[in-house]
Amino acid sequence: MTIANHVGIHASQIVDVYEQIHSMEALTINPDTMAIFDRFLGLLSNEHGSEFAEQVLAQDKIRAIKPQIQHLFSLASSMYERHWAQRLVSSDTPRQVLQTEYPYFKHYQRATGLEINAIKSLAADPVKQVLMVGSGALPLTSLALHHAGLQVDNLDIQRDDLLLGKQVCKALSADNQMGFIHNDICEQADLARYDVIWLAALVGDEQLKDKIIAHLYEYMRPGAQLVVRTAFNLRTLLYPSVDESGLAPFQLKLKIQTYADNFHSILIAQKPV
Repeated sequence: MTIANHVGIHASQIVDVYEQIHSMEALTINPDTMAIFDRFLGLLSNEHGSEFAEQVLAQDKIRAIKPQIQHLFSLASSMYERHWAQRLVSSDTPRQVLQTEYPYFKHYQRATGLEINAIKSLAADPVKQVLMVGSGALPLTSLALHHAGLQVDNLDIQRDDLLLGKQVCKALSADNQMGFIHNDICEQADLARYDVIWLAALVGDEQLKDKIIAHLYEYMRPGAQLVVRTAFNLRTLLYPSVDESGLAPFQLKLKIQTYADNFHSILIAQKPV
């Protein structure tokens, strides 16, 4: 079978599973739905090579549904986070539930640990205060940053998700001193006090991400770092991506593209001193 045939078959499989999800009467968190999503995510694995991924993404049938896939994944991700957040805050043993039942707990530990180590190795001065933009209902990254000894503020445009995330943080770390800010990041001007700002992968579409990055550059202090969670290869079907050129005039310091565990890709940039 030729590469072109493999590409065509893979693209058709992506479309078929997307249509299966799209045709559901309602998205719900149950074993059957999760099995379909797992299959879908498997089709978009980072393990597929760049040349193969580019050919799949260039297929007309894929280009036609890319915006709908991103919208669907955003809705599903938010629903999934709320589901687990509510389970945690209603549990008498939330830490045990998180560590033994939440499927992506170790994934978050490894991914955030990778980012924290990278930030500390790049920083000229100790990192103390950070902002998580798009912290959401299940702010596991923020908790990891808190446990790493950092002062963390959480910002989200969705009030209900922010308040639920605050409950999660209290349930898992009752003595945390994290801040919670309900705002549009493009309306938040008090950014000069942060050593590092994290930008979640699902914050904004590609045009809005450009606006957000320009806003961050205007209000962050010189020398501060920006961590952008993004995607490459077939994972760009799941959420809008940012490449190196999209970070200008920030200076790119590190690019991490992982091929294991379907981690998000990571761009770390600095506002010039």
